[in-house]
Parts: sequence; structure tokens; C-alpha cells
Amino acid sequence: MTDAEKSLRKVLEEIAGRNNICNYKVNIKGFTSGGANFTSAIFFATISSPYTDDLNLFAKVAAIGEKIRKKSYMDSMFKTEQLFYTKLVNTWDGFQKKYSVQGEDRFIFPKFYGGSPIRGEETIVLENLVTRGYETHNRLTSVDWQYASEAIKVLAKFHAFSFVFERECPDEYVKICSELVFKFGDQDKDENVWEKMIGNSIQVLNEDHRGRVMKYFKSQSDMKSFLKYYEPIGKPVLIHGDYRPSNLLNKRQGDSLQIVPVDYQTIRAGSPVSDLIYFIFVGSDQKFRAKYYHQLIEHYYEQLCLALAKFNIKADDVYSRETFNSELKEMLPFAVMLGVLVLPVVTVEAENAPRMDGDADFNNFVLTPNELFAKRFTELVEDCIQYKII
Repeated sequence: MTDAEKSLRKVLEEIAGRNNICNYKVNIKGFTSGGANFTSAIFFATISSPYTDDLNLFAKVAAIGEKIRKKSYMDSMFKTEQLFYTKLVNTWDGFQKKYSVQGEDRFIFPKFYGGSPIRGEETIVLENLVTRGYETHNRLTSVDWQYASEAIKVLAKFHAFSFVFERECPDEYVKICSELVFKFGDQDKDENVWEKMIGNSIQVLNEDHRGRVMKYFKSQSDMKSFLKYYEPIGKPVLIHGDYRPSNLLNKRQGDSLQIVPVDYQTIRAGSPVSDLIYFIFVGSDQKFRAKYYHQLIEHYYEQLCLALAKFNIKADDVYSRETFNSELKEMLPFAVMLGVLVLPVVTVEAENAPRMDGDADFNNFVLTPNELFAKRFTELVEDCIQYKII
């Protein structure tokens, strides 16, 4: 039994006790995400008893080596997810109950059963949505309109909670936002790794595109110059921070599609448009963007207005279209940074996915470009040129 399994078993036994499950058996089965997950060991687990229905669970246990922990903000990521499931979910779901937000209008939170905040053993245990027919989108393929439009609808609902939270509990909202400010770790200051990542990425571009991208990066004095993309522009909103298909589960029922976000390690106070840009440029290809880029941006703001209206909030009073357009324009260069930092790990083959456990360090994220990355990054740069971002 691995250390992660031992840690998980302790948490599962506590869950069984809290749920008054007697004479139970615990079954734990590890599995891989196919290159989509780097920070945790992941498991399916079942708590079974002759006296109750089986409890089908999904669990993740921290799997980050001390070398990376010491040089990064990873400790705070696990604390953030604990905070989300132990506090924010109850608060935000309470808002939905208070305002009778029901049916398709409700934001779906995975049921949280328990966890452990112990450093090195951080654990989250949720309901296993896979047993209810949910699955993940293939990270190596672009989203389509049905998936993207539903994912953005869900994202707008998520962002709406911040405006409700600020109105209903202003002091608590300020406190939470101050706790969830993005902090650069020492690895972010390692310009050698950063330069390697840029160098590896731009080698797939033609000379003109390579020059444009390098000009953009040289216009930023150092890695810290990019901190602005991780901070609020105006009023702080709690954003997801890693809103891509790998962190969403979906279930198709006939012509309908339901999407549930399941990873909340990267929530931070920021600008809502950064989540929108992240999803569009990390989750789609050029063919999709050529047809739906502007439509998806319009769709987001429309859905945000609808989501806010469920809580008797007018979008113009808290996040006007003018403010949205201004933040979008200011944040769009973030797409180029995502192409270098995130797209390589989204397109990497499962067998070449970077490790974060043991003695791994951030040089593991300096990946050799593959054919899919070359195609997607070239398309991203071409679109950034077309949209006059670079």
C-alpha cells in the first residue's frame, strides 16, 4: 500500500464513522488521468456495508515532492481547495437556496465528503460522478460549440457568486479575496526555466511569428511583469484559475449536456475575463475560434447577466459591458503567455507528462514540442495577430 493510499484510507474511515456506516469494507483503486493531472494521486473508492447503499467516491491525495513544494505556491493550492469545499460551497449554495435558484439555473457543486489538510497528505474526497455517467472531454481535441457554450454558461454562474457574496457578506468577501491573492513562488522567478519554455515554444513558429512573439516577451521586463494577468484589474472577482476541459466533467443526455467543474485548487481573486480567455485559447483550436470566438464572448456576458438576475442583481450595477470590454482588451495578451505556459502540458502525450513527485523540479515542465502543440501554438499566434493582440 502506497503512502497516498494509507493517507486516503484514514480519511475514508473517518467518513464511514461520520455517516454511521457499520461493518463496512473499503476498496481503493488508483487510476491515471492520462496526462491531465500533475499535482495529485487520484483514486476511486467504495465504502460498502450490508446495511447501506455503497458510497462511491473520488479522491485525490497530494503528490508533490518537497523540492517543488519549497520553491512554489503548491501548499497554498491545497489549502485553497480545502477552503472552497469546507466554506465557499456552503456559503454559495446557501445563496442559491435563499434566492430559489433551481433546476438548470443552479450551479452544481460535487458533494464533498471529507479530507485532510495535513501537509504532504492533503486529501479531498468527493462523490464519484463517473458512476452517474459523467466523463472528461478528450484534452487533445478542441471543444465544439455545444460543449463550449455550456461550459461558459457554467463559468458565468460561477463568477456571479462573487457579486452576490460581496453584497450579502461584504466584510467576509474582502477577507476571502485577501486570502486568495495569487503569489509567485521561487520557481516563478527562475528566469532560466522561463526562457527555456519560451525557447522551446517559439521554435515551432515561422520567422515572422517568432519575431512577433519574442518582441512581446521582451516588452515585459521579467517574469514578474506577467503578475498583472493574475491580479484583478478592477473589482476583484473569485475566478477558477484553470478553467479548461480537463477540469470539467460532462454528461450527455440526449441532446442536452451538463457540465460540472471539479478542480478548485487555483481559485484566486482576479478578473473574470482571464477565465474566459483561458478556456478559449487552451480548450479550442483555430477552426473553432474562426467560427465562434466573438460569439462565445457575447455568450459569456449574456449568461453572466442572466446568472446575476437570479440573485436580483443588474449587471450594469456591478460589472457593466463597458468594464467587461475594457478588461477583455487589457487581458487578451494573456493568451500568448498561456500558449507558452499551459498549452505544452495540455497537448503532451500521456507518457511524457511532467511529474511533480519525488525529486522532480520545474525543469520537468520544459517539454519538447510535439506535432499537436506545434499546430495549436501556431494557430494561437496567428489568431493573436489577427485579433491585434501582438
